[in-house]
Amino acid sequence: MENSKRSTYITAAISLVVILVAVYFLFIFQKSPQKPKPTNSPDNIISADQLDISKKPFVALTPVSNGAEIIITIKNMSEFDRIEYELTYQADNPQSPGQKIERGATGTDVNPKDPEYKKSILLGTASKGVRSPDKGITEGKLTLHMFKGEAEYRSETPWDIFQAGSTKGEIKDRSEKVAWSLPSLGQDYWIVTADTVGVPQGSNGFSIKDVALPVYGAFSIAPDFKKPAQVTIAVSSDSQNPTLYSYNNKDQSWQKLDAKFDSSQKTLTANVTNFSSLVVVAPK
Repeated sequence: MENSKRSTYITAAISLVVILVAVYFLFIFQKSPQKPKPTNSPDNIISADQLDISKKPFVALTPVSNGAEIIITIKNMSEFDRIEYELTYQADNPQSPGQKIERGATGTDVNPKDPEYKKSILLGTASKGVRSPDKGITEGKLTLHMFKGEAEYRSETPWDIFQAGSTKGEIKDRSEKVAWSLPSLGQDYWIVTADTVGVPQGSNGFSIKDVALPVYGAFSIAPDFKKPAQVTIAVSSDSQNPTLYSYNNKDQSWQKLDAKFDSSQKTLTANVTNFSSLVVVAPK
């Protein structure tokens, strides 16, 4: 056989082998499928409603005297490895009168191992030491991202802000499930009403498993009332014997309130002497 023909045959044979190997790996040989890495897509987020009540953090939102800042306080965090939050709200758009713009702040510096996290959030902007508080704020939303291992639990709760107190009046949160009939406090104070996510900790005299969520809080630097205010709160449980407790956000003290239960309206009504968090205890 001539050398040129022999080379041609060898080259053709090698080419055929390469083609067969390529076909085998591309169409016949299959690797075992790899499990996709978990991501923080919405499909992988767990609602905080799935958490046991005792494991939910307690959150307070307290406005300062001029209403330009809110102090966020988070307690009972030890269940989680990491917590982040976004506090958002709608404010008047300074560039377009009559229109609203979304503002907000984020927090990534929460250490769940601490007994308490506290930070002041400016409701506005600041540049070179000059602060420009936002105007026209009436409500907002607090989103908590709570991480444990590879799981993320998410809580989204509304909050409302009012200025009241110089005259008698009533304030309600936007759900209208809790209302405060206030006496005159002598001057106006800023007040935030909000779902506290979890339950305050401490000696409370009831079983936490009997708490009917949500817990509604009213937060303010206003002093104790000289005359009692009346609070009415909707009861979400079917219990026929609910009771009402208040938690003083300033001194962390508990009080069992002498509340009247209206079974037809499913509401509890009681007198209170300060802004506080209201805890409905409804044994099943």
